Amino acid sequence: MASRRGPDNSVRVAIVGLLRGQTCANIFHAQLTTSGTIAQADLDTWLTNLLASFKTDFQAQLPTDFAINYGKAVLYAPGGGELVSTVTPTAWSGTAAQASPIGSVALVLSWQSGVYWRGGKPRSYMPIPTGAITAATDTLSATARTNWTTAGNNFRTAMNGLTSGTITGTTMGFVSFRSGNAERGTPLFFSISGVVVHPRVGSQRRRDGKWQN
Repeated sequence: MASRRGPDNSVRVAIVGLLRGQTCANIFHAQLTTSGTIAQADLDTWLTNLLASFKTDFQAQLPTDFAINYGKAVLYAPGGGELVSTVTPTAWSGTAAQASPIGSVALVLSWQSGVYWRGGKPRSYMPIPTGAITAATDTLSATARTNWTTAGNNFRTAMNGLTSGTITGTTMGFVSFRSGNAERGTPLFFSISGVVVHPRVGSQRRRDGKWQN
């Protein structure tokens, strides 16, 4: 999944879906607290519960032409090994009242942290229903921003609450692999403190114009 390895006992998760029949994915990172070597069954249960939280927190905001596909987690175990889990949940689709306007349109969850450098914060690009966009504009409705902010914060809280056997704690965050235009000797993990939803509609490839808080 990833060309670079995260810190020991960190995990990289891809939640893969279909939008208008095309594959899309959101990537999340977490640092796990453990009571010992993480067992395969515990990682499987952890991922299953994470996928359930993704459904609980985001399904009502996602367009009807989005469908879940599967989740895949890669745990970077101490000593250089990896533990991989792939889970296919019971099929579900978005339950917002409309389909997406076009496949590339996205709402951007800008994840917040106590650190900052050029390039900004990690972001999640989420499919949105037509009704989330104010008519004749390229901005999100106030209601959509509020609902997605709540959903993002709820997902962060749920992710931070995950435990499973040898996995005794979870911290949602992101990994920094580079500093000063050079690869770090050891990648660093930073926790996420919250989320901001900007008013401008974005896309999977670029942001659309200048964003304002």
